[in-house]
Amino acid sequence: MTEAPRAPADEAPAGVIRTLRELPRPAIVLLFGIALNRMGSFVALFLVLYLTGIGYSPAQAGFVLTGFGVGSIVGTFVGGSVTGRFGARAVIVWSMLLCGLSTAGLAAVTAIVPLLVVGFAAGAFGQMYRPAAATMLAELTPPQRLVMTSAAGRFGLNLGAAVGPLLGVWLAAAYSYQVVFVVNALVDLLFAAVVWLVIPTGPGHGTREATATPGAAAAPGDTAVLGGAAVPADTARYRDLLRDRRFLLFLAGMFITAVAEVQYQSTLPLEVQQRGYPTALYGAVVALNGALVILVELPLTTLIQRFSMRATVAAGCLLLGVGLGLFGLPFGPWVFILGAVVWTLGEIISAPSIGAYPALAAPTPALRSRYIGALSTCQTAGWAIGPSVGTALFEYVGGAVWVMCAGLGVLAYLGMRAGVRDLVPR
Repeated sequence: MTEAPRAPADEAPAGVIRTLRELPRPAIVLLFGIALNRMGSFVALFLVLYLTGIGYSPAQAGFVLTGFGVGSIVGTFVGGSVTGRFGARAVIVWSMLLCGLSTAGLAAVTAIVPLLVVGFAAGAFGQMYRPAAATMLAELTPPQRLVMTSAAGRFGLNLGAAVGPLLGVWLAAAYSYQVVFVVNALVDLLFAAVVWLVIPTGPGHGTREATATPGAAAAPGDTAVLGGAAVPADTARYRDLLRDRRFLLFLAGMFITAVAEVQYQSTLPLEVQQRGYPTALYGAVVALNGALVILVELPLTTLIQRFSMRATVAAGCLLLGVGLGLFGLPFGPWVFILGAVVWTLGEIISAPSIGAYPALAAPTPALRSRYIGALSTCQTAGWAIGPSVGTALFEYVGGAVWVMCAGLGVLAYLGMRAGVRDLVPR
């Protein structure tokens, strides 16, 4: 059994144009599908507005949204496991089919309990595809191209995230929130159909054989060293990941980085409001972040990928925390712009390497989807927990939340320096 073609060990990293030109057609289709799916993902943005509009209290609407968030955490964790068992292609297709049905269900049910169940299902199935998609891209991409491919995937995600809300607002204004959810469901179903029809079965295309076997590099019965202990090369258990202490440090760093980063969504608007600045300033900060990521990340990654992964991940997480910490300085509105630039620079430096790292860190192809799923789970958990932590700190101790962000950036830096291995041949 063979894996997707790999580049020679001494081949230098390439720019985005060359990387995309050399990727196989299924990888390009998958990158396009991920961007399209992100553009059509409206549930988290409009669910609270929809529920309050049909008579539910903000607390009840928040409860349903929490169910959606919990489902997202569960979905990323389960996604890593089922990808190893059934293959990435099958998981993407079935998760998108079920997500489409669940999302359409949000427009059809009105009682609180069914809404909670359907919201949980939409969150779970909507995130279950992420480890599968990342696993498939890792199978289709040479190691020296993974960082740039990760950056290309993020470009599509961020472009979709910028266009999607505008489309959702137009649909809600012109039609209704029910139509918004139905369009979301149709996009999910379209993604499933594209993967099913365009990406072939067979080794290296996200089938069970490609995902769950070591390929030509290892035969059944071979072993790999993990945490000082030998494990079967065809093993596929999350508990094996727990032996990799350095990867656990990486996951801890990602969790606390996510807790810090999500403050720009939950706590930063409160900070801007408390200081008496217009909401437009907050909008400018968020728009600046998105514009810099879309315009700068791809060309900058061409240079950044030539540095060690340990250096880029650690430095990026540190800059991200420091940039968020700048929001607490008692100066004029310019400090928010400065903070946004520093935070975004940290995101640009670290995120492509973070996206590529789990696939390279997994000691066997069978564990690849678990490593990727663990990263997605830790990030999703941090994004889910962070708003409660940040807003509580802001309510009781004010600007200390930004000190927390800077401190988390330092902790993440130390964790990444200790945990991240330099795995890309250069």
